Amino acid sequence: MSVNPILEKILVGRGIPLAEQEHFLRPDFYKDQYDASKMLGMDVVVSRLNKAIELAEEVLIFGDYDADGVPATALLVRTLSTLGMKVVPLIPSRAQGYGLTSVIVAEVISRAPRLLITVDNGTVAKAEIAQIADAGIDVIVIDHHEPQVGEIADRALAIINPKQENCPYEFKEMCACGLSWKVVEQLYVSRSEDVQQLKWELDLVAISTIADMVPLVGENRLFARYGLHVLQKSKNVGIRALVESAGVQIDTVSAGDVGFKIAPRINAPSRMHNELVAGVNAAVQLLITSDARQAAQLARHLTDQNTERQALVDTHLLEAERQASEMDDALVLVVFHETWSTGVIGLVASRLMDRYKRPVIALAPEDGVIKGSVRSVGAVHAVEMLEASKDELERFGGHTKAAGLTFIGDIDQFRTKLSTYVQAQGFTLADLRRAAERTAELELNLSDVTLDLCTALEEMEPFGIGFSRPLFETVCTLNGLRKVGSTGQHLSGFLTEGSVRKKAIAFQQGDRDVQDGGMYRVVYTVECETWRDVSSPVCHIQNIISLD
Repeated sequence: MSVNPILEKILVGRGIPLAEQEHFLRPDFYKDQYDASKMLGMDVVVSRLNKAIELAEEVLIFGDYDADGVPATALLVRTLSTLGMKVVPLIPSRAQGYGLTSVIVAEVISRAPRLLITVDNGTVAKAEIAQIADAGIDVIVIDHHEPQVGEIADRALAIINPKQENCPYEFKEMCACGLSWKVVEQLYVSRSEDVQQLKWELDLVAISTIADMVPLVGENRLFARYGLHVLQKSKNVGIRALVESAGVQIDTVSAGDVGFKIAPRINAPSRMHNELVAGVNAAVQLLITSDARQAAQLARHLTDQNTERQALVDTHLLEAERQASEMDDALVLVVFHETWSTGVIGLVASRLMDRYKRPVIALAPEDGVIKGSVRSVGAVHAVEMLEASKDELERFGGHTKAAGLTFIGDIDQFRTKLSTYVQAQGFTLADLRRAAERTAELELNLSDVTLDLCTALEEMEPFGIGFSRPLFETVCTLNGLRKVGSTGQHLSGFLTEGSVRKKAIAFQQGDRDVQDGGMYRVVYTVECETWRDVSSPVCHIQNIISLD
């Protein structure tokens, strides 16, 4: 099967030679994975899980409250339960804080399981895991967050984290749910179980991989691509209910649907501090239930919380953008308001980063402390940036592009230290903007923007961090411009080149100063939109550049 000529050029530009493109676009799920038995600690984990099965021990799964930790917890509960293990999920409320806080440590010790598995947290919970181990509880960590020097949880029985020192596993950027799938796969192999059955849990792995913003390359591409295929035929009644509640056709669900409709709903209850329904965590219970009626109820709760979350973010953004507009020269934006909710500051940070093209930290009060969420751009490493200003922090952790923190310092000093660090790394505002604004990969004639191109681009999916949707550029005329959206926040119109005209939209660019009928260099993605059973390509404008 040949590769579309436009795709050939894009893939070559991304370092994939012609001879490898067919395989890249159509990988083999099993042959293209790395050997999970090579992961540091995997043999210890498999042995301990087998022991738990043989002794009928109760196992506690402690997962993070986001759209990686929740699906990862659900995956472990679903798969380990099928092997006869008694598995109990424990997801903290966002108000309790991230990871093994003192409250959670006390709860774990009071429950007295023989084995605790932490998921999407635990790598740097050195003191907390030591306390749990001293209580006679074995601890296994499955995590993908960056290890910090001197803070590794060395009392854990084993840590599954490819980023830890001396781990020979070739792929380092997997999310916690992907790592959990690898653990269960190795357990199944050790017990001569049918590994093929685990494919039906790849819908959970796809959700986490897309939601957690890990780069969609290597094994992540495999998990997202094949997981989406499974998701379209999912046997998980909770996922099916959630997809329906989100207004998405399950047999055509895409990476975009996961990122913008499914994952936000999983995150919404914790963001709104309304996690429980009938005394259980609604998000994780939705993903493990086999009761269709309960699934429908829980899916409605997640969707209701997401609607409220959207309204809250809009309110917070007005104040955040006011503050950001007063920091024109700051290399790092730090925003705070005493009325903000910690549940949505990560979204506020993301929106500000997208608009101002620089690292952002959004802070909010909670239970007498100030918590923060970090989003970074380009080569500015979020955790390393916080390390350089750790005197202002009680605790922090995360990975390259995103992190969380508890703040104890002075905001002005904090902002200064952060900007000083970024400047010392050699970055200017112009550097940060260039890193945040992708450039076009290929110049196109508008006559090339066809349904055939849309079909070809679908072969490249899924798109996401590290493997973004291709950007094209065309020198053309902008015609028929009008503001659309509830507040005129978007710009709609047409791109015209000679006799060729293509529909276009520029989201969140309604305030752009562009002239109807003017000639511009337009940077855009090409996507297929269907209206009343008629499909057509649409140019999603990313940038409009004057020719002056």
